[in-house]
Amino acid sequence: MSPTAGEGLVFQFLQPKFWPGFWRTPHRPLMLCSVLAALAGPLLAGTDPQLHARLLIFGFAGAAIGAYLLTVLPGWTKERATPARIGLLTLLWVLGRLMPGPVEALYFIGLSATLAPAILRTGVYSRLWAPLAPALLALATLLPDLPTESIPLMLAALIATVGARALPAFLASATGHSQPADNLALYLAAPLLILGTAVLPHPGWLMLAGLILLCQMLRWPLLAPPLDAMLLPPWLWLITSLLMMTTSAVPPSFALHMLTIGAISGMIHAFLSRIFALRTATALIAQPASLIAAAALHAATFARLMDSVPLALVLWIICWGITLIQLINHCRRPPQIPVFVGSRKNKHTQTKSTRP
Repeated sequence: MSPTAGEGLVFQFLQPKFWPGFWRTPHRPLMLCSVLAALAGPLLAGTDPQLHARLLIFGFAGAAIGAYLLTVLPGWTKERATPARIGLLTLLWVLGRLMPGPVEALYFIGLSATLAPAILRTGVYSRLWAPLAPALLALATLLPDLPTESIPLMLAALIATVGARALPAFLASATGHSQPADNLALYLAAPLLILGTAVLPHPGWLMLAGLILLCQMLRWPLLAPPLDAMLLPPWLWLITSLLMMTTSAVPPSFALHMLTIGAISGMIHAFLSRIFALRTATALIAQPASLIAAAALHAATFARLMDSVPLALVLWIICWGITLIQLINHCRRPPQIPVFVGSRKNKHTQTKSTRP
């Protein structure tokens, strides 16, 4: 390729028309940030483990959290973040990567300040956990002496909160089964126990939280199409990692990698795969590339648990490299709403009882 042709390709890549509706949909810029952080994270593992951990927790997971919460906000409140606000949050996320430390808190504070007013104005108080989660992460960025497992446990509590509503809704929609009746005590118990452990460590809390999450899963329709079945392995990794944290039979890093790679990264990828899915009149169908990437990610988890670090790294890069290509292709198409579910006309997908 000639230099002129290369420059022309770069120029075309930077044109707004190459990315239709990019700033109107929060999941596009923030998920792009998340995937790029996932690919950059392993490069720091050998040279700066602390920066590696911050990039993957506050960068990779932080951007994905913002993408999800801002995307579902209109479904809760009928209000959506403006392109200017999405651009500002993306800029704050980038600044946090360039200046790790207190500056990282600005993105999470901005995210919380975007979510809270809309939720309070519309009186959707059952969703107040949404602005609370980034507020806690903002606090965590300012406390460098937190125990190693505390921040991943905060993310585990968030997954338990989101997953307890979203996963049965997605599974019920995909299978045509009714969603289990809401049980507020069951819904809140596991996240509160996990957060309690981060503040006042006790293995009994995590044991109980893991068993509650297992009980929740057993109430769901589990025989689901591949796209929806992809949500289940991260949930199982979450349960297993919490239970592993209660025993001294395995090193702490074993359960921590199970939580961060298998549960947190796996759930982020499973939600991303819904964005890339083929849309029919009544359903979402998994892309083969998404299934290959998911298999690589869960294989990377097993490889890391067996201390096969080079293999785990290769599989991790395969997963997120495939995902980056999918995301770029997705961003070149006009936005489709809703993002994580099929058509709202589908009688199973967006009734009050099955909305995530």
